[in-house]
Amino acid sequence: MKTYLVLVCFVAAAGGFLFGFDTSVISGVIEYLVPKFDLSVAEKGWTVSCILIGCMIGSAFSGQISRKYGRKKALMFAAVVFFLSSLGCAFSNTHLIFIIFRMIAGISVGAASALAPLYISEVSPANHRGKLLTLNLIAIVLGQASAFFSNYALQNVGGENNWRIMIGVMAIPSCLFLFFLFFVPESPRWLVEANRDDEALKVLKRLNAESIVESVFSDIKDSVKQSSAKLSELFKGPIFKVLVIGCLLSVFQQVTGINLIMYYAPSIFKAANFAQSSALFQSALISLVYLFASLMAFLFIDRFGRKPLMIIGSIGMGISLTLLALAFITHHTEGYLVFFCIMGFIASFGFSLGPVVWTLIPEIFPNHYRSEGVAFSVFIQWAANFLVTITFPILLKNLQGYAFFIYASMCALCLVFSIVMLKETKGKTLEELEKEFLR
Repeated sequence: MKTYLVLVCFVAAAGGFLFGFDTSVISGVIEYLVPKFDLSVAEKGWTVSCILIGCMIGSAFSGQISRKYGRKKALMFAAVVFFLSSLGCAFSNTHLIFIIFRMIAGISVGAASALAPLYISEVSPANHRGKLLTLNLIAIVLGQASAFFSNYALQNVGGENNWRIMIGVMAIPSCLFLFFLFFVPESPRWLVEANRDDEALKVLKRLNAESIVESVFSDIKDSVKQSSAKLSELFKGPIFKVLVIGCLLSVFQQVTGINLIMYYAPSIFKAANFAQSSALFQSALISLVYLFASLMAFLFIDRFGRKPLMIIGSIGMGISLTLLALAFITHHTEGYLVFFCIMGFIASFGFSLGPVVWTLIPEIFPNHYRSEGVAFSVFIQWAANFLVTITFPILLKNLQGYAFFIYASMCALCLVFSIVMLKETKGKTLEELEKEFLR
């Protein structure tokens, strides 16, 4: 694997870092916004979840933008919006202004969440694509971990304005992301679609072993001979079956409960009688478990394949959530039982649905449908995320521990889906997968 290829994928994955940081930083900030703006339980849920409205918008339009202007320029647009929205949130003086800038931040998060894996999948050779796409999840996890540790480190900085510093610090990595994007190439598959074959061939030579460049280039040329797809075409013929799989992958990644843990971890720990400072620290430790599990997935996703990881993870997540529900129902929340249940869930997710979903979604769509297919699937993912996030505080308040049984049942459905509907994709080029999925 060429060093240049790894560096290019690292830069693209930085979009995932910002995605992870921006969505998770609210977990610490929200506990200071509640008294600041005198928020009700419903308003608290809306403050956390409002970013997801922007995420849906950003992901929905990312396909059209990246098809017209290229993957690289679309990522640069996301970097600029990341920077402006982080400063806008930090300097907000009213709840309404904060909400508006969080929605704007969501546009960049939604775009980056679709564009980073799309770009990485299109520049990666088949035998390393799983590992390189897992870099995107590792970057997301690093972003989440950075947000948790940043919140913990900055909680006593700035007095009552500490939350402004917590959320405004993201302007720094946003600038770095934009700077390094100037040095990465455009996607060779997009260049072929744009009839820029010479440039595409040069990029392929820099990214791949010399012995396979001509073969890969020829396969890409054959694949994109078909006319560019319109969004409406996703709902017709064999491609619709692929779209259904992509959307189900997205839905299961969310309804199994990952973001209710990542967004509300401090609130869950407070419900389990941890102090606010301790709750922030426990949340930071969780991110380390997530990172370790993601690194394990990096090592095994191209060796074991995508499907086995999904099956193992679904089982582990379901068991962890069931035990978490029982801990709250039986009032055994003292000590570290809740903490270990959440760690088990995070480890299972980080080894399975986290990396596998972000790997499979760009893999399963044909070249001429990929930008729109990935965008629509990720749009559905953010919509599911929104529903889970905005309803969780209400469910936790009214159902208490029983709420976690709902998410455990979703893990059981995900297990059935993984066994029955998923095809293995490891070791195959995107063009080979195109022929297989469109049979």
